[in-house]
Amino acid sequence: MLEAGIDRDRIDRWISDGRLWAVHRGVYAIGHTAQSSLARYMAAVLAGGPGAVLSHHAAAYLLKLLRGLPPRPEITITTADRRRPGIVIHRVGALHPRDVCVVDAIPMTTVPRVLLDLAPSLEPADLTRACHEAWVHHRVTPEIVEGCIARNPHKKGAAKLRRALGSDVTLSKLEDLFLALLKAHGVPLPRTNIDVRGDKVDCHWERHGLTVELITFRYHATRHGFETDNERRRRSRHVPYTYGDIVERAHATVADLRQRLEQAAEAA
Repeated sequence: MLEAGIDRDRIDRWISDGRLWAVHRGVYAIGHTAQSSLARYMAAVLAGGPGAVLSHHAAAYLLKLLRGLPPRPEITITTADRRRPGIVIHRVGALHPRDVCVVDAIPMTTVPRVLLDLAPSLEPADLTRACHEAWVHHRVTPEIVEGCIARNPHKKGAAKLRRALGSDVTLSKLEDLFLALLKAHGVPLPRTNIDVRGDKVDCHWERHGLTVELITFRYHATRHGFETDNERRRRSRHVPYTYGDIVERAHATVADLRQRLEQAAEAA
């Protein structure tokens, strides 16, 4: 504001009459204090100074890699250490240009760099799920992540991240119940939530060429949507099982699945 020709007296008047609200030292909100998550994150980046970027959990939230409530602002800087109340600050010697992007006008670390930054602190299951979301929302492949690891060879968590990239993930309680049922009856376990010929599927036995979709009315807005989705699965030759099949008719479902796997094995 000073560089734009606004003198300090006017800035002080704007602060006193509520036109400007101090968010961080040198960073102001205009007109009100009801900040969105985007505004809070942008303010944190501005408070970090030149070259600061949103990173870690905050960036993961905006990039849809982690679910839940918006985490507190978290930034990475390459300048001298500075403290800002309410902001988690990470300092690095340098950020590779390919590890920085802009989303919603906010400078932040890229999806692969976010995964690498979070790898040491996330539980393996949460990291695996974040890798899955990176593919779903951003089409980030293991090869792309490997490029980021190569650019940052001294970062901790690379081995853990590689394991997560190669692991299957479950995305619902129904999937967990289904896998537990299979384990209890000694049924071969499938790959879960993988891409099969361009289609994301719930459970897939690669050797048998068999795919199972786990369906529930809860995640469909209407009965019509539920029936339409189920019909799509039948057309694609996916075997649909419902919550009732897995919980209320478990033994019949296991018998049906065993028969299907045997038939698929014979056909193969």
